[in-house]
Amino acid sequence: MFDVDLIIPCFGRSEIIEKGIASLAIQWHKEFLHVTLVNDCSPNTDCNYQDLIDKYSNFIDIRCIRTSENVGQGLARQYGIDNTGHGHFMFMDEDDQLGSGVAFSVFVGAAEEAEKNGGKDIAVVSGSLFAFDNNSSNIIENGNRVWVNSKLYSRKFIEKHNVRFNEAQSRHAEDYYWMSCFFFALDNDVLWDGILLDNNGMYYLWYPNEQSQSRIDPHYGYMLSGYTMNGSVNILKYIKKGNHGIVWSEDVSSQYKYMLLNMTMYSYFTLLSFVRHVAETEYIPKLEQDWYLLRDSCSYLRHHLKEFPFSDFLYTEWMEQYYIVKNNSDVMFTEPWVSFDRYVRDSCEELSYTFEELLQCKETMRFDTRGVRVWGT
Repeated sequence: MFDVDLIIPCFGRSEIIEKGIASLAIQWHKEFLHVTLVNDCSPNTDCNYQDLIDKYSNFIDIRCIRTSENVGQGLARQYGIDNTGHGHFMFMDEDDQLGSGVAFSVFVGAAEEAEKNGGKDIAVVSGSLFAFDNNSSNIIENGNRVWVNSKLYSRKFIEKHNVRFNEAQSRHAEDYYWMSCFFFALDNDVLWDGILLDNNGMYYLWYPNEQSQSRIDPHYGYMLSGYTMNGSVNILKYIKKGNHGIVWSEDVSSQYKYMLLNMTMYSYFTLLSFVRHVAETEYIPKLEQDWYLLRDSCSYLRHHLKEFPFSDFLYTEWMEQYYIVKNNSDVMFTEPWVSFDRYVRDSCEELSYTFEELLQCKETMRFDTRGVRVWGT
């Protein structure tokens, strides 16, 4: 067995965090597990979580470190990475648990077995997440490339490719940015490999916290739009300009091009859905910056896709991405009132809206019962 750092960003009360720590304290081979709580300047503890350390230090190696200011989930994880030193690490959210008493040893054992048999170095071992939400449950499969949890990472690999959480995505969409950069590096490094555990094991129990800061914020869903689109922008910058050690090649260029097409298609639907939501409801973005982050990120993606000649894409490729984004993603979809090719070629008036002009659409924009924009009203 090798030693593993397990990093838990903490902002909630001790009783929320304790069930996860209890699940770690019963792990088989827990002597190789080293738990670091990252107190993200939480107002919900008076003792820097020393109560949890005192209670569980006889059962597991556990400590707490504190960020100098509240930085958000992503940078709290990064602070944990930067202030631990074992060769492998995992993440766990403060209200989640490892799924069984052998989950930890299964992750480590899979990596050790693969490397012992003369295979490539293992960058990640990925298991499924058993997710509980809205009083129901579902399996998030082992091959997901969105969630950072239920995965064992090699520190050597992430340092080699300079994979770090991004400040702009620290509070929202932080998983999307980090995982996209991670898997770009893994897909293009022939010396490293990943392992998928089966989808039947109870590796990680994910309890979306309905009382989290994000979920109790009525603006969260639409505020997330700008952060997600900005995440796409920063992912592309990492690929194109990042210090990741991947040689730019024809294959990487092709990956970049189709990733850009997918992201721009997603941003196209998201922008129009956001504007329609403002027009049809009483919703007003919490901060003007939320609108400008979304608008400017969509503009960036459209502008950079336009740099590729239209002849570089087959019509069927455009339609394929249209179908994938509309039907196989979590995009906020609305019937578009400007076609995608026109949006890319010529932009659209919504991309020039100031915050005040955005709010004016409550008076000037109308939609019929099918969700199609009615013009001239």
